[in-house]
Amino acid sequence: MNILFVHEVDWLKKVVLEFHNLSEALSLLNHHVYAIDYESMWQRNGYVGPGSLKTKEINGCSRAIPGASVTLRRPGFIRIPGLSRLSAGITHYREIQRTIKEKGIDVIVLYSVPTNGLQTIHLAGKFGIPVVFRSIDILHRLVPNTALCPLTRTMERKVYSRADLVLPNTPRYLQYVLGMGAVESRVKLILMPIDTSIFHPSIDCSEIRRKWGFTEQDRIILFIGTLFQFSGLDGFIRSFARVIENAPDARLIIVGDGPQQPYLEKIIIELGLEGRIIITGFQPYPTMPQFINLADVCINTFLNTDATRDIFPGKIVQYIACGRPVVATPLPGITTLLPGESHGVVYADSSDDMAKEVVGLLRSPERRQRMGQAGVSYVQQAHEQQKIARQLEAELEEVIERKRRVR
Repeated sequence: MNILFVHEVDWLKKVVLEFHNLSEALSLLNHHVYAIDYESMWQRNGYVGPGSLKTKEINGCSRAIPGASVTLRRPGFIRIPGLSRLSAGITHYREIQRTIKEKGIDVIVLYSVPTNGLQTIHLAGKFGIPVVFRSIDILHRLVPNTALCPLTRTMERKVYSRADLVLPNTPRYLQYVLGMGAVESRVKLILMPIDTSIFHPSIDCSEIRRKWGFTEQDRIILFIGTLFQFSGLDGFIRSFARVIENAPDARLIIVGDGPQQPYLEKIIIELGLEGRIIITGFQPYPTMPQFINLADVCINTFLNTDATRDIFPGKIVQYIACGRPVVATPLPGITTLLPGESHGVVYADSSDDMAKEVVGLLRSPERRQRMGQAGVSYVQQAHEQQKIARQLEAELEEVIERKRRVR
């Protein structure tokens, strides 16, 4: 198959996400995989101006799986705030059309709505090829400008109702897309993939331990992810004294960066926890399994908000794939897939409760081992990347055949 992935974030600079894994896994199944992205992090470079409207093509992209190969086509746009997305909407339309024609695209896997969703739906209809929408977020909740949320929600409805197939990755998202107008017979659940050849319990983490100055006696609590305002880490840091009182060797590692980092660093200094808590900033993707295997307990502290209620953070699957017990906020998007310790997770409603659960796990190696084994078993059965890639491959082949029958 000739498969086109369409997204609206920076394929090269964004942290490795599901679309990297699935597109690259399909390329290793001998499919020709192309991707169109939007250089969403352009303002960090400090360049503002007309930019270039030309497309850049980058061959052999591989972010998640060694040896994979995705051809990235990056349309240009006007690099002026307010005009960047608008101009990208035009250049993306042209590039999607050109790629469909030049590469003989058989099917499009769409992840986005505001920048290029409706363009993709229109062009797929024009050329008689199917569009498969992969639902991994409630997109209108991610729009920074709240005034644009109603418009994005309307666009979501149009995309979901017109897609040939919608593939949510959690039961919560399945119910969401149905409520937003997706045709029930065109909606199927495919879970989030995890590469168990990369994320597994038997990984040497001695290099990471030496680099960050940890001893064998240190008990490590780990958080990985972007530091958004809803991270909940501020509350957990304030409760961390309780962990230290009961587990004097406890250390907290926060692997990530984001808008909340300066505030977290301020709290750490105010509480005199500089020697106990380390924020590493973003680290290379290949080191993630090492950080996780260094940990005794992993945490997801997200606050329960409109933005987080239905999400399923990919890091949790990475944690449990490495056999690490997880303490998490009971977000409905998580609990519907991971109901409890039988899946490697225990839930805590507040920062104080989370500190209590962390202490309990640090004190019980047997419980940590039991939860870790349960998590590994679940991931291997439900989320293994090759299995998920084969499921997606089968769905794409079926939707292509169905589209051809109705032409």
